[in-house]
Amino acid sequence: MKIDFFEKKGCSVEIKVEIPSEEVKSEMESVFTDIRKNAAIDGFRKGHAPMEFVKREFARTAVEKTIHNLMTSSTEKIIKEKNLHPVITPIVEPLDFADDKPFSFKLKIESVPEFEPKDYKKIKITKKVKKITDKEIDSVLKNLQDRQTTLVDAGDVAAEQHHFLVADYESTVDGKKMERPAENQIIDLSHESLPSGFATGLIGMKIGESKTIETKISQKSTKFDVKVKAIKKKVSPKVDDEFAKDLGHENISQLREKIKAELEKAEDEKSRQDMEGQIVESLLANNNFAVPESLVDEEINHMIERTKQYLVSNRNFNEEEFKKSIPAMKDKYRVDAGKTVRISYLLSKIAKSENITVTDGEIDGKIAEISAGDKKVAENYQKYREYLSLQIKEKKLFDILLSYAKIKEEQVE
Repeated sequence: MKIDFFEKKGCSVEIKVEIPSEEVKSEMESVFTDIRKNAAIDGFRKGHAPMEFVKREFARTAVEKTIHNLMTSSTEKIIKEKNLHPVITPIVEPLDFADDKPFSFKLKIESVPEFEPKDYKKIKITKKVKKITDKEIDSVLKNLQDRQTTLVDAGDVAAEQHHFLVADYESTVDGKKMERPAENQIIDLSHESLPSGFATGLIGMKIGESKTIETKISQKSTKFDVKVKAIKKKVSPKVDDEFAKDLGHENISQLREKIKAELEKAEDEKSRQDMEGQIVESLLANNNFAVPESLVDEEINHMIERTKQYLVSNRNFNEEEFKKSIPAMKDKYRVDAGKTVRISYLLSKIAKSENITVTDGEIDGKIAEISAGDKKVAENYQKYREYLSLQIKEKKLFDILLSYAKIKEEQVE
């Protein structure tokens, strides 16, 4: 077997292989022998037809099998001898074939990149540190208070901007009355999204009164015939010890401390994600090696599919327009897709260098943490042990990279 490496580009190697005529002839004879064992030819018992009949009847089949066998065995031999590690099935392209001449074929193999990770220790990063203020704690308390706010009857009063009306109304758009009147609708008079002049027209009305309000919606003249059935106002609980007890805490001080701890935890997680992002950017900047184009294309397809799902979920999807935009999206996503594939190889190689492993016990512990004692949830997560293992491994890896990093703290507002 003669091998000519005539092109190597990135992770892709194209090879021209030539197999001697003697080997081609030998393989062809072997194929015909195998075919003869099961050949059914009129006038002869199965497997006992003369070889000349077999060669005449199954010539095309024999050529196809011979080409396949020669390319398969040669490819396996080349991969082993050259210590190649294909990321996808090699692409083979037969050239000339004749049973009494050498057989040539082209072979394209995409292998995993060969590299050693550089400069992953002592990466310079900035840790953003944010001090939780009383104002932020008060904001959370206000949200908790709003969640427990109720609407009660405001009594025999004229509607004001802070009120909520319970009303029936019919609407007419450009002179055409809408078929279904609205009943018992709650209208927040302070809401900014109400049509222009609508809330203003309702202010001052009392229970039992009716009124026609003219406005515009999407540049169309619209009339609302409104009847007020009730006027409501918000009643919010006082933020005190009783409020805290209703939420499962001893007093308001303990609730404030709990909120502070949760806000600090959220900031720590945000800071950690930011530092991990800085490490990733540094690794990519210092390790610029080629990656398999097939994997980049695969990642691009994933990105396009995620874009499609996002548009569908937001009801902003046009199948025909989306298909037209795919070529542009492929160009747009190629750089980021390449980075995604490259950082995957980098992190995997560093994890191997640092001997990072995950035990079954660690996975069981993660499942116990997630399920919080719920047996059904725990049983469901048993199906995702491999995914959880990757999560744990990634956290361990970044723990190590952060321990190596040179971190400078920066106070942020």
